[in-house]
This record gives sequence, structure tokens and C-alpha cells, in this order.
Amino acid sequence: MNRVLVLDDEEVVRQLIAEILVRAGYVVEAVGEAAAALARLAAEQFDCVVTDLVMPGLSGLELLRRVREHDHGLPVVVVTGQGTDENLARAVELGATAVIVKPFTHAELRAAVAAALDH
Repeated sequence: MNRVLVLDDEEVVRQLIAEILVRAGYVVEAVGEAAAALARLAAEQFDCVVTDLVMPGLSGLELLRRVREHDHGLPVVVVTGQGTDENLARAVELGATAVIVKPFTHAELRAAVAAALDH
């Protein structure tokens, strides 16, 4: 069973993403800040990360950069509601496996995670 780490600073969004993925059969851990996500990634094995792009403190772009430094192959799905074209292009440049824009459908999220895991 694939383990997915979900990171979003908005609790409602974080819970929604986690619920969608649990219903799709994934084991999900959810955190609200990038520092907590980095600590989890250092301590545990995950098969995929789903992260918000714009957050206070450490951004999703910075998280993605740090993930790529330590684990180049870990799939990272970036989810954003405030993504400028520049930020989305930067996410892809940094190695995001997929980028989806809020509001997204349950099917879009499931498809992005499944494709990332197959990548």
C-alpha cells in the first residue's frame, strides 16, 4: 500500500486531500507546515508527497527543492490555488511530478497521484 505525505497549511484543504486519498486506498499522513513535512520525510519512508505551493514560512517550492536534494526520485504533486505561471513553471523546473490547480476534482487529484506513483 502506497504511503502519501500531504502538506497544506489550510486545515480544511489538508483534511479534504487526505480524505480523498484514503478513500482511494492510500495510507496518508498529513501535516500543516513544511518543517514538519521535512522531519517526517527524514524519519519515515513515503511513496509520494502532495504539497501546497504557497504557504507561510517555508514554501512548497522550497520544500520541493529540499526533497530533490535528498531523494531525486520521490514523486511530488504540487497543488496550488495561487500559482502564477512563473511559480508553476518553477515547480516543474524543480522536479514536480505533477501540478494541479485548486479548485480540483477528486478524480483530478487521484489521477495526479496515481500518475506520479507510476512515473
